[in-house]
Amino acid sequence: MKLEQLLPWDYFESIQSQIKNDEIKSWLQETGPITKRIKSNKEFKLELIQDELGLVEASEREFLKTTSNDIRVREVILYANQDPFVFARTIIPNPTIQKGLSDLGKIGNKPLGDILFEKEIFSKEIVLCSSFKRKNKIFWGRISKYTVKGYPFSVMEVFLINDS
Repeated sequence: MKLEQLLPWDYFESIQSQIKNDEIKSWLQETGPITKRIKSNKEFKLELIQDELGLVEASEREFLKTTSNDIRVREVILYANQDPFVFARTIIPNPTIQKGLSDLGKIGNKPLGDILFEKEIFSKEIVLCSSFKRKNKIFWGRISKYTVKGYPFSVMEVFLINDS
């Protein structure tokens, strides 16, 4: 899914006044698994778009402070009642899979939250937010940096709730 990022990544507190929709604010501040929250009152489905070694932006590499050339890129769309609800992009350098947690290299069609919130070996280091544009609609998203055994990976989630 092609999204145009409109603002630089920033902390929620710095951008919250720009967000019109309170539902979006609550999703950006969600601390638990997104999939669990969707499943709590809607039908959930995950569509795997990509899960393979791929190219990443220099900004993604810088965010993780990684020099690895082998990076796994996983993109999914999470659906709520048959409607696209979240576009998620996970960036996992190979050393994170090899030395941090091998399960990150074989998530497949499962939600990442099934691993991320079940095991107590992950640390959430930072969460930043930004706005995005697609087909004249404005969306908000967040990027989180996690570590497992000191090795980094990132999860970007864009909530497909129009805020324009």
